[in-house]
Amino acid sequence: MIARGRAICFPDALSLAGVGLAAAGMVVTGDGLVAAAHNGVISSSMSWHERLLLGLWTFRLEHTLWFTLGLVVLWVGMGLGGRLGRSSDTVARLVGGVAIGHLLLAAAVVVGATIVAATGSVGGSGIQATFSGRERLATWLLQVATALALGLVWGLAGTRLGERFAPFAAGPSDDRDEPSDDGESDGHREIDDFELLEQIELPPPPPPQPRTAPVAPLPVAEISPPPATAAPPPSPPTPSVRARRRYEEQLSFSPMRDEARKLVEQVTGAERAGRVDEASALADRLDAM
Repeated sequence: MIARGRAICFPDALSLAGVGLAAAGMVVTGDGLVAAAHNGVISSSMSWHERLLLGLWTFRLEHTLWFTLGLVVLWVGMGLGGRLGRSSDTVARLVGGVAIGHLLLAAAVVVGATIVAATGSVGGSGIQATFSGRERLATWLLQVATALALGLVWGLAGTRLGERFAPFAAGPSDDRDEPSDDGESDGHREIDDFELLEQIELPPPPPPQPRTAPVAPLPVAEISPPPATAAPPPSPPTPSVRARRRYEEQLSFSPMRDEARKLVEQVTGAERAGRVDEASALADRLDAM
């Protein structure tokens, strides 16, 4: 077991650790929400919206620190090239969605804390929880500050989870193509831009023209200079050639390279299928990027 763990590369190990911390943090956050929902005997006699306000007032976003730590560790691990087998994309989308859900929870906590801090109490005339002015100010500042700080982390890491860092985006690591212990690879290998261009099939070259019999030279006296004719204008490049030239020269290292690469594939497929107008329109769209 220890030897198998040492065989895992550092980015993969970091990603696995991030998933474990995020899972533990979700459990801790759920426990905090349950504790806030059962806050005291007085809340059992309140209406549902009064219990909700009291729960948002007493819930502390510090319960989400373990999930936040796991989210950041997973983000860094996957940014360094870490993979989780065939479920890497699924895990990234799942954890990113949970992070966006935490953003909604932080917004609800801020709204509930603001309402309670403004009114100074929760409940009706018979059953009411009252808070002092100093307690309201301290609790409101705590809830708003933690919500803003943690919400920034959740928004950045949740929306950009799975994105590769620039120094490691040029190509895959050396150990991605090595087979696993059971003789099968995990089926994932990053392909850079140049490999993608090499894999695009080009139209077949035109067939060679048949050679004609050589013409006997005319006598010197009968040879006349050919009439001067203007050179034919060069034929315009095909849409696929234009698209690849535009991608290689200007868009392969730009932030829009993923969208541009898909457009190159669409132009080549449309030209191969005989849809010249569609291929030309897609190439014009690529030129406008």
